[in-house]
Amino acid sequence: MSGATSFFISGGQGFLGAWIARALLRGGDSATLFDLRPDDSILAQVLEPGELDRLGRSFGDVADLEVVRRALDASGAEHVIHLAGLQIPACRADPIAGARVNVLGTLDVLEAARRSEGRVQSVVYASSAAVAGSVEDYAGPIGDGAQHYPRTHYGVFKTANEGNARVYWLDHGVPSIGLRPLAVYGVGREIGVTSGPTKAIKAAILGRPYTIAFTGLTGFNYVEDVARIFIECARKCREGARALNLRGEQLSVEGFIETLEREVPEAAGRIRASGGAVPVAHDFLEHGLEEFLGAVPHTPVAAGIRCTADEFRRLHARGKLHARDLAS
Repeated sequence: MSGATSFFISGGQGFLGAWIARALLRGGDSATLFDLRPDDSILAQVLEPGELDRLGRSFGDVADLEVVRRALDASGAEHVIHLAGLQIPACRADPIAGARVNVLGTLDVLEAARRSEGRVQSVVYASSAAVAGSVEDYAGPIGDGAQHYPRTHYGVFKTANEGNARVYWLDHGVPSIGLRPLAVYGVGREIGVTSGPTKAIKAAILGRPYTIAFTGLTGFNYVEDVARIFIECARKCREGARALNLRGEQLSVEGFIETLEREVPEAAGRIRASGGAVPVAHDFLEHGLEEFLGAVPHTPVAAGIRCTADEFRRLHARGKLHARDLAS
């Protein structure tokens, strides 16, 4: 298609990658997904079969520079969206593997972009609100440039990625943006500490009980908004190395459940929460993102829950709504 833009998405078979690919394809752009091995289990929930057929696909280890470089070169992509990484539980269980994938893998993507000799115009990567410490570490709302004391290996690795991206801009002129969402929810969110709210919506549609394994306040981001933000940042990023907060809607997990019960009647009496708060502060400012994009999409939690429930209902009607992730 004339005027179409090409994107290379590492970790593109995952939750956020699937939604980014969906938005790109429906907007007339092209996407090449790069992952360790083929797995369409999330993509098939988010994309239509015809859309799956339109995706470019490439497979290999993100921690192998030559594999990443060859895949990126073969894609001919103008923009890179880097999502490949292990989540908090996996990094806690095996910090060495977490560092290899999350830190070395990000360095490989930045280096491959550098070696494209200007063809790659921007790298937008998934940092995380987990770069922040706990609520007690801050005296008020948290700006983009606040000093952080992350309490997980995952958060430390994301902090390292932000620093390495900054050095790649200073040394080599590779422009980048790291985005820091907190609790992202929507169809396809099946792993990670903050996947519980999405699983609760799914459980309600399936008529099953479910317990979200954390409580307290957090920032809820609807996945379609986050996908749009990644894409628009990639289009606009031409210089610098920014690391930008996504505030989300500030709401307690208990408030999320109350909203879920209002919007999805099937949830009544089935969903609860237990455990402590996520070990990450939540009161983020997103002035940097607002300044950069001009307008930041914010779907209210009630509307995001309705959209997610409707998507789950469509999958259920087709016999494609599994419950494998509800046991965890």
